Amino acid sequence: MIGIEEHAKQIESLLKVESSGVRIVGVWGMGGIGKTTIATAIYHKLATQFSSSSIILNVQQEIERFGRNNIQNKYLCELLEENNLSSRLSLLNDRRLKQTKALLVLDDVNNSAQLKDLIGMRSNFAPSSRIIVTSRDKQVLNNVGADEIYEVKEMNFHESLRLFCLNAFKQNNPIEDYAGLTDKILNYAKGVPLALKVLGFLLCGRTKEAWESQLQKLDKLPENDIFKVLKLSYEGLDEEQKDIFLDIACFFRGHLVNVVAQTLDSCGFSAHIGMEVLKDRALISISEGRIVMHDLIQEMGHEIIRQQCVTDPGKRSRLWKPEEIYQVLKKNKGTEAIQCIFLDICKIEKVELHAKTFKKMDNLRMMLFYKPYGLPKESNMILPAFLESLPDDLKFLRWDGFPQKSLPLDFFPKYLVKLEMPHNHLEQLWQRDKDLPNLKTLDLRGSQNLIQIPDLAQCPNIEEVILSHCTKLGQVYSSSFLLLHGCRNLDMFVVDLSYCESLLSIPTEIFKLKFLKRLYLRGCFNLEKFGEIKETIESLVVLILDETAIKELPSSLHHLVGLEELSLRHCQKLEIIPPSIGSLGKLCKLDLTCCESLETFPSSIFKLKLTKLDLHGCSMLKTFPEILEPAETFLHINLTKTAIKELPSSLDYLVGLQTLCLKLCTELMSLPNSIVNLNHLYRLDCSGCCSLTEIPNNIRSLPSLRELSLHEVKVPTMMTNFIEPT
Repeated sequence: MIGIEEHAKQIESLLKVESSGVRIVGVWGMGGIGKTTIATAIYHKLATQFSSSSIILNVQQEIERFGRNNIQNKYLCELLEENNLSSRLSLLNDRRLKQTKALLVLDDVNNSAQLKDLIGMRSNFAPSSRIIVTSRDKQVLNNVGADEIYEVKEMNFHESLRLFCLNAFKQNNPIEDYAGLTDKILNYAKGVPLALKVLGFLLCGRTKEAWESQLQKLDKLPENDIFKVLKLSYEGLDEEQKDIFLDIACFFRGHLVNVVAQTLDSCGFSAHIGMEVLKDRALISISEGRIVMHDLIQEMGHEIIRQQCVTDPGKRSRLWKPEEIYQVLKKNKGTEAIQCIFLDICKIEKVELHAKTFKKMDNLRMMLFYKPYGLPKESNMILPAFLESLPDDLKFLRWDGFPQKSLPLDFFPKYLVKLEMPHNHLEQLWQRDKDLPNLKTLDLRGSQNLIQIPDLAQCPNIEEVILSHCTKLGQVYSSSFLLLHGCRNLDMFVVDLSYCESLLSIPTEIFKLKFLKRLYLRGCFNLEKFGEIKETIESLVVLILDETAIKELPSSLHHLVGLEELSLRHCQKLEIIPPSIGSLGKLCKLDLTCCESLETFPSSIFKLKLTKLDLHGCSMLKTFPEILEPAETFLHINLTKTAIKELPSSLDYLVGLQTLCLKLCTELMSLPNSIVNLNHLYRLDCSGCCSLTEIPNNIRSLPSLRELSLHEVKVPTMMTNFIEPT
């Protein structure tokens, strides 16, 4: 944080925090000069002086990824302390925003119109609110009407020396014999913090000969060419590390590091090792689990790609700009140079592909044609009646809305690791099954014409199968689907069949998938039968049956010995839960919300290690069973809108119970005397229990009770002095 304190002091004086009125202060300077670091430091220092605060880093990048509305909603949620805004808030009309003294920091804004749209008018904010905007473009700050613009200038010699030495020598001054070399390096860095940091990391621990070699390279660079200075660190990488750097610069800046590592590993890279090297060279950092890359370093990466062929994008290794991809596809100009294509297909006009569009792209390893979530499913990619093939070397293929009935017959993707084709027009994946020895993820969600799934027996490394919203998929199993004996790595096998409306029953054979971890059947509205489970299953951890038509669970449910989560939300026909559920020793999450046909449940449920039992909306539930032994784990029970008439006298066996919600239990007539033994109960909600007339006299003696709600209850005389919290 060298030099930050003086910058912060200057900007604080411009903010005039104690004065009234809304003030906008711009922070302006070249890339790499430290604007983001300074703005972040000021934010953390001043945030407590405001009623609410929000900081949005890399605004330009975030808008490109998520859209302006999402970014606006994000900071509004933070300023108004809401978890989510269901619809975009009107800045002009929101009363709360105009009453909240707010601090808002918007970092890296380079478009005047976008900035005006993001913050609207000054009068949208409460008096004494402050807005800080960083930008490389001074005119952007002038156009928004900034009250003050602070220019971040280069570091002075002493600051530059200290920052460089901390990175190169891990101390404030150069080590012996390196002082002269250090002075020369500082001359090239020009007081730019990013350059000082990158050069320091590059030279750390290197010999004097290595320093002199780097200085010779710097001598050949044009004056003030910061890109060339930064590029020295890139040139010191090996070929795989360069590929990882360029992939991140072009596609993965700001993404979750674990997801990026998984994707890059699928390309045959040692991603974690490579990213550690990039961190050591100060080319990336990790923050909150995401990859951070300075925009100047990203631009350097983009320029490296552009220089591969300045005039013809089809001869570059990576394509990400929609207009360039459009021209390459439209004019069939793809070549063997292309390794990766990432395209938001909503950002191009309709383009008709040739039968041989991908014929020359022999080295293509990642191809993603995607759409932001929630946008129309129609594709802008028009394929010929016969698409000749796709590159066989693909490792990651995603194509949202793929418009044909099957993939090309001559496509043999033996290296494919991820295949994601949501909301497509496929009826079958292939006209005949193929060997996919490396496939780990198969995602065909929303394939509303899909009637057949491929033979997974030929996918020995499969880990995840997602078939949700495949509404015509009536059978999900065959001998080839279920007999996955050759699948060596099914330690995290996931099957998602949510909203497969033609699915009528759960085939018990599916439990022969010995490594099945998670099974999602949410929204299979016609699913009525859950057959008996004939053998012990240890692997299944999560079973989601929400919104199905299941009437009863099998008595052999206890065979799912590894089950930790069972969800039956909105199973409106569910009538019977077998006593054997009490044998599920690992079950810690059970959701029975809105099971409207459920009239009772077995007392064996209290043998489970649940912390919460939610029966909210089980409108036919009349009987609450006796509790046969102490149950220490149950902390919260919700019986809202049930038909319970009474609670058992053994209620005090729930020795750890903290909250009991009986809201709108209109049939409930009394509370058992044993309730006064619940020493940890702090919240009891009986509001809307219009038939409740009997409450224990000494309920006030509960030592932990803090909230007692008796709204719309005929409160006995002896309760009138009990103060009900509002």
